Amino acid sequence: MKRNHGVALRPFEWAKYLRRITVATTGMSMALLTGLAPAYSGEEGPLLGSSRGGSAQWDFCDGKPDDAVLPTDPRTLVQPNISDGRAVHFNAYWKDCHVDPQAVGEEGPAQTCGELRDRFQRGEALLTNGHPGVGALFSGTDPMTPEAGFGVATFSAQQYNNLWRSWNGFFFRPDNFDYLVAERYGSGLSEARNPYPRPWEDPNRTNGGTGQLPEMFTQLRNEDGSWSGRIGITCHACHSGVAGSPEDGEDLGVLQGSGSSLADLDLLLRDMLPLGYPASLATFANLNRTRGTNNASDINLAFLFPDEGFLPPDVVLGLLNSGSTAGMDTPAWWNMGHRPVKFVDGVFPMDAPRVDMVFYTPFFGLFGSIGGPVSEAGQDWMRENGPALNTWVESLKSPAYPYDVDTELAEQGAELFHTLDMWAPERDNPVPKPEGNGSCASCHGAYANQYANDPGFLATPELEGIASYIVPMDIIETDPVRLETNNEAVQVAGARNFFGYPPTQGTANDCGPQNQERLRGDREPGYLAPPLFGVWATAPYLHNGSVPDMWSLLKPSERPSIWRRVSEPARPDQRGRAVMGFDTDLDRAYDRTRMGWDYEPIACEHRTWWNPSVTPYLSCDPNDEDATPVAQELLSGLYSNLIAVWNVMFPPTLTRAQMEDRKIYNTHMFGQGNGGHEFNAVLTDTERRAIIEYLKTL
Repeated sequence: MKRNHGVALRPFEWAKYLRRITVATTGMSMALLTGLAPAYSGEEGPLLGSSRGGSAQWDFCDGKPDDAVLPTDPRTLVQPNISDGRAVHFNAYWKDCHVDPQAVGEEGPAQTCGELRDRFQRGEALLTNGHPGVGALFSGTDPMTPEAGFGVATFSAQQYNNLWRSWNGFFFRPDNFDYLVAERYGSGLSEARNPYPRPWEDPNRTNGGTGQLPEMFTQLRNEDGSWSGRIGITCHACHSGVAGSPEDGEDLGVLQGSGSSLADLDLLLRDMLPLGYPASLATFANLNRTRGTNNASDINLAFLFPDEGFLPPDVVLGLLNSGSTAGMDTPAWWNMGHRPVKFVDGVFPMDAPRVDMVFYTPFFGLFGSIGGPVSEAGQDWMRENGPALNTWVESLKSPAYPYDVDTELAEQGAELFHTLDMWAPERDNPVPKPEGNGSCASCHGAYANQYANDPGFLATPELEGIASYIVPMDIIETDPVRLETNNEAVQVAGARNFFGYPPTQGTANDCGPQNQERLRGDREPGYLAPPLFGVWATAPYLHNGSVPDMWSLLKPSERPSIWRRVSEPARPDQRGRAVMGFDTDLDRAYDRTRMGWDYEPIACEHRTWWNPSVTPYLSCDPNDEDATPVAQELLSGLYSNLIAVWNVMFPPTLTRAQMEDRKIYNTHMFGQGNGGHEFNAVLTDTERRAIIEYLKTL
């Protein structure tokens, strides 16, 4: 059913404010900002409307000729002192990793709309499934090169076609095989063609084949553009989810760049192991324990390989006892154009594109200088393709909320979001107060035109929607595992790794890990508050995906300890045999009041003969749902102090019951705590309802 939108989402007309200015690389004096923003009249502007994320430069180029000179990227304005005394606070700043493009081996920033469009098209090719220029994990664009390990990370169409043989309960290839693959491994089937050859088909006689791959896979092309018959895993496995279908709205169905809370790549590796897929050996180094999460930012493992020479012994020791980052919820790509730094702890500058290319790196490019010329060839591929990939990613827009919005309530929510001080004396908030005005906007940015144009909130309207506040741990109080794992040794090792841009080390634009003590100075460690474009479509919430909906994020007392999202109904004749993914039907499974997907609370009781997700007295306490068992505390101590132990100390998934239990989110387990954001407890339910209504419009 096509839905009507109760709010017209009007993009801000930022172009009229954009000016070409010079920004000092090490800081910005407030004098530079004089006259940058139009004089604030004090008159009320519109409270509702959203740019929906994306890139200000890409938006500027809409309808412009190729020789149009690009305006300043607003993110570059986020420099020390720019937020002093203002309602919205920034403490993580833009770094230009391409001051010397020759030194880092990557192209510098685009100067014209034509240059930006060229990059966009190259990045789009890399991430468009089935495109002649498409890439895949650890393969680059050509999996059969030496640096890509001669196809070690890809598999043949024949192996893919035989996946059903690893599924319990099927004696023949099911007639809805494509649909069941998408459900079992947690990925959407796009309306765009993403072909593979079915049994006995020649891909080059059938234009790629008559089968349809889910978004997490692509068939790669040969150098001459012909179909290779080899299938690889794409970035969309973790970065693109599903909400509804195109019938619900033009932007719905597969959501490119939303972050995925659906995928179970560990189950895929388990199924591919008996089919001879070499990468399936990684199933023994478990990738995740809970469906919809991943530990793709396990950077302490990647940083074991320096770009040159060897790491000092104390750094190696610090890496080995850094522990594991456990699982996380993938952030939305469509916010990248409004973030000066990246990842949940702000560990890298946003202008460090090779970091985002890490999983498309031809395999041997991951191993620093160990592989000699072969590793260097893999790194050269990243240098060539990283900036283009980031350009495409940063252009993505969030989808509009598909249901009617109560405009009056949303406007009330906009005012509360931007101005309600949760640390006002009458609120008696026990949590230390952050910088800014104490509102949601102080951490997450200003969006409403009325406040974005107010110099009391932002130095210039160009900063609309930008969020760059790393909130100290004593304020945010969310699960500390990821932050603590990325300790000083990990940061120092990262600075010597290819991904840390070693040529920039020690300069004003040092693009190594930003949480090194020498770079962060007196800024306290914490988690980066993200922009909130399209937040309605990105449940569950917090960096580890531990809170199922926005209501319980804003009301901590109502967060479930153990819960499981509702699954897609199976076809009647396949019930009890098919493993179905989470339900993404908006009418059936989306809770518009609480802003999140439907879930069921899970009791702490024995479920199967061996269930690591819910085992009384090991992973939960049947007598106290809020208590973490002593056994889990002891395991957490081990996982926190020895690298990769969390990954290997987990039983293999064998039975269908265990596959279903991987859908359970247990907040007592290592890295999965649902605490933090406790300052919201001072809100009233009326205020929560209004704020949620406003968030639907972003």
